[in-house]
Amino acid sequence: MSDFEIEDLVRYFHNVKNQKDELVPIIGEDKLAITAALSYLLEDTNFMINAYSGTGKTVIMNAVFGLIDETGIPYVVIEQLSDTALWYDMERINGARFIAIPEAQKCPENIIEILKTWADDRPAERRRTDVTIQDIRRQTLHPKFVFMCKAVENTRGNLFLDAELERRYMITHTNPTVKQTEDVLKQKLKAASSPDGDLQTMSDEEIQSLKDHIVDCIVRRDDAQAVKLRNPCAPFLFDVIPTLFPIARSKIHYFLKVINAVARFFPDDIMTVKREGGETYGLVTPKHNWLATQIYIDTFVTECLQMPSHGIDILHLIPDSEMDTYGMISSDVTKMSTKEIQQAARAAGLPFAQKNINPLLQSLVMLGFLEMEENERKKRSFFKSPLIREPSTKIKWPDLITETQSLMRASWPEIAEDYISAYCTDVKVTNPFTKEKVTLSASSKGTTKPKVYTETSPDEYGEWLNE
Repeated sequence: MSDFEIEDLVRYFHNVKNQKDELVPIIGEDKLAITAALSYLLEDTNFMINAYSGTGKTVIMNAVFGLIDETGIPYVVIEQLSDTALWYDMERINGARFIAIPEAQKCPENIIEILKTWADDRPAERRRTDVTIQDIRRQTLHPKFVFMCKAVENTRGNLFLDAELERRYMITHTNPTVKQTEDVLKQKLKAASSPDGDLQTMSDEEIQSLKDHIVDCIVRRDDAQAVKLRNPCAPFLFDVIPTLFPIARSKIHYFLKVINAVARFFPDDIMTVKREGGETYGLVTPKHNWLATQIYIDTFVTECLQMPSHGIDILHLIPDSEMDTYGMISSDVTKMSTKEIQQAARAAGLPFAQKNINPLLQSLVMLGFLEMEENERKKRSFFKSPLIREPSTKIKWPDLITETQSLMRASWPEIAEDYISAYCTDVKVTNPFTKEKVTLSASSKGTTKPKVYTETSPDEYGEWLNE
């Protein structure tokens, strides 16, 4: 069994060093950093940080690649972004396991087309005339998984970095709030006043051991390509998925990949079963689902809701609205003017507080999260729709585990009891961000009525997971 937990990855990001051996910790972006490291390195997910300049995009990218630096896992950082740069570096790129692009907004159209082709798991090809042999030579760039950073405010390249490309990438954002800026500044000022090593909370030996573990996870993942991961808990995550917009159909793919990535961080926990047809399956556990939910659920829900930038922040400023027994909005609903919302945003330290927030409010009205009223003076006020709540991120874990047990007995009977005994009975987990300790176990008898499942083909089950 592995000696490492997700919280060790959190500690690593708090103790990252630059090439000058100076401590440059990731502050306030724990969930983003963990999502990037696990999803990109362990689950081969094309990954993009789309955020404002100066908010730590490249710092996080460097920290993620620091986990495989000088470990023998080859990667290439692409900074020369001319039309033919990738072709001139073809041999090195084809030999790399991972690709980093720190400034994707500078990518010309030709490179974007290569990235789209790779994201579809197809090789990029071109033909050119080789004057030395007086013949046509074909060049091939084999598919690669890419980690890129893109500056939001830099519009250069936006014509090419379109929705078609972004649909193929897991999109995340840094935190640009004033509170986050203050936390980063406080850490830098503290570092300027302290002797070297005083702020380091993870030894170099511990970091090296963690890097060795990550490499082992990558190697074991590559060696086990024929093992198909299946998640017996997946059907019981439905209630946490916002179904308001069809985009949830594709975004669920990334939630499932984060869960798989967590499982790959604990490779010894993956119970395997070989079926008569020769297929080998690896089963993800409730622990992996629980940890992935703590890591990624907030980002997942925001992406599913197609929430405009800082839309969730605005909703937090406006009190909930209630309905009376007749289905009407109650008389004590809180209505806020644009000015009042702007003042609340300023008090909360949100970065758009000084800007015109009318487009953002109108967007939230169109999506149905806010409702708007206009008085006789044409003054507008906004209140939160009573029909749409901020999405719940709560899962009844005892019920989920009880239902998982039922599914295991129906779909995986040959290993059901071993799986239930090992992974569904008083499993202790620790929240990697809050350090809260939780015990996962099934519901007590009578507290829930488990669903009854008929035996299904694991291939059909897998097809649903991979939609």
